[in-house]
Amino acid sequence: MLEQINGSCYKGMIAYGINNLDKHCSTVNDLNVFPVPDGDTGTNMVMTMRNGMSSIESSTDSLSAISQRFANATVYGARGNSGVIVSQFFKGVSEGLKDLSEADCLAFSKALDKGCEYAYNSVANPVEGTILTVIKDATATVRANIENIHSMEELVSKFLAEARISLDNTPELLPILKKAGVVDSGGAGIVYFFEGIQKYLNGEKIEAVESKTETQYIDYSAFDKNSSFEYGYCTELLIQLTSDKEEFDYADFGKELGKLGESIVTSFESDKVKVHIHTFTPEKILTYCHRFGEFLSLKIENMSVQHTQTTQKYLCAEAQNTGSFAVVAVAPNALLQNMLAEMGADVVILSSESPSSQEFIESFEQIDKKEILVFPNSSNSILSAMQAGSLYKKAKITVLNCRSIPKCYSSLALIDFESDINTTVSTVNDTIGNIYEVSIIHASKNIAYGDKTVVKNDYFALSGDDILETGDRFDEVVLRTVREVTSKKDCSVVNMFYGKNAPTDQLYGVADEIGRAFDCLETYMIPTQDNIYDLILSFE
Repeated sequence: MLEQINGSCYKGMIAYGINNLDKHCSTVNDLNVFPVPDGDTGTNMVMTMRNGMSSIESSTDSLSAISQRFANATVYGARGNSGVIVSQFFKGVSEGLKDLSEADCLAFSKALDKGCEYAYNSVANPVEGTILTVIKDATATVRANIENIHSMEELVSKFLAEARISLDNTPELLPILKKAGVVDSGGAGIVYFFEGIQKYLNGEKIEAVESKTETQYIDYSAFDKNSSFEYGYCTELLIQLTSDKEEFDYADFGKELGKLGESIVTSFESDKVKVHIHTFTPEKILTYCHRFGEFLSLKIENMSVQHTQTTQKYLCAEAQNTGSFAVVAVAPNALLQNMLAEMGADVVILSSESPSSQEFIESFEQIDKKEILVFPNSSNSILSAMQAGSLYKKAKITVLNCRSIPKCYSSLALIDFESDINTTVSTVNDTIGNIYEVSIIHASKNIAYGDKTVVKNDYFALSGDDILETGDRFDEVVLRTVREVTSKKDCSVVNMFYGKNAPTDQLYGVADEIGRAFDCLETYMIPTQDNIYDLILSFE
């Protein structure tokens, strides 16, 4: 029986938790409420935590140092709402483990409490029946029974037992889950994660899951002997201070580094020093740092090469807008990335999944403005954008409540970049609020949602949490949807954002039919290459 955990044990618990979650990632992803092939909760949780794991894989530091390093890396690597929540959970846990080389059951229980507190604080309006509830209920049960818990195995077992009960109860707290007959996907992810921890503590084996992340291709042919290397080198190193070297003074160390580079971040833990610095002379950094000890790890990356890679991910306007603010937007493919850039966005992040907080920060770095507006263009990207905004100190970041490409499209068309930011935010919010959207979706599975039934491969019209129309023909579902919406709402324009899987044999015919059937309704067709939504109808 394990009565205490140290840094090595904590790292093992995390690794097993991630691997077990990854093994069940598709199961978590499939717990989406509607039969839409866009479930990504499990993927976001795994990618967030793997970013954290990469920061501690070779670490032999204390429990406090490892938990803090893991938490910091998950915060920057957080993707999607579920990723942000778990990153803040681990940040709270790391605060609870601060200054501890080992933690007994009582200390770890308090750390879980702190993690729960941070997770709830990461959401402006916490909703019960979600991952938050599962964490809260499981943590509260551990706290209430801590006097009778004498080992980590018992603690995790108690946490898991209540987490499973809480997960099964999520449909009773969240009507949308009950209508669809599913449990919360983020809560399921937490259960799988702690099941992995339990297997680690019980000495069970979990085969490591092969990472699905592909190594990014670097085109070195972009450089030759006449290239200008204008960005210097990103240099990171971990120094083990040794007694046979010069005496180390933290304040003097920082001053000397300031003479050799910029963007300096250092941390001093026990007898180890972590350094991050941008410099044109990495050899001088190494020579100076070597005076105090030996290098446990070392990484030097050419930022000119990084910049070449970055410009593939971030499409930057050739000339930034002359106004006082800039715009960052997210696009799921190159077609939409170019479209939003042409409409005035200063930087467009190309990301088929929710961008991480770090990717948002990197996009901000491309801009020389003190105020930046962010169009996340997905409900799953808002929290990571907000987290990036809280971490970024060089500009004021305003994250707009823009949850789709159509709303971004209409908003960008109305932005006056010479206006002040408050007027612009008001205009955009009004635009977003006045747009009514309906998605036409090809069902990926059968579903009974309330009194509505959707059959696999049928089409259905979805507005928010409501299914408006269903049927086996795309054109008929679209026409009935337009008729239903226009009978209830005063609309003059409908934008038809069609994806790459929209049935082209019916698409243009239904657009013509809308034009003939609804005299006062202007119709515009915009291609998106989206592979999830066949069509999004945007009514203005």
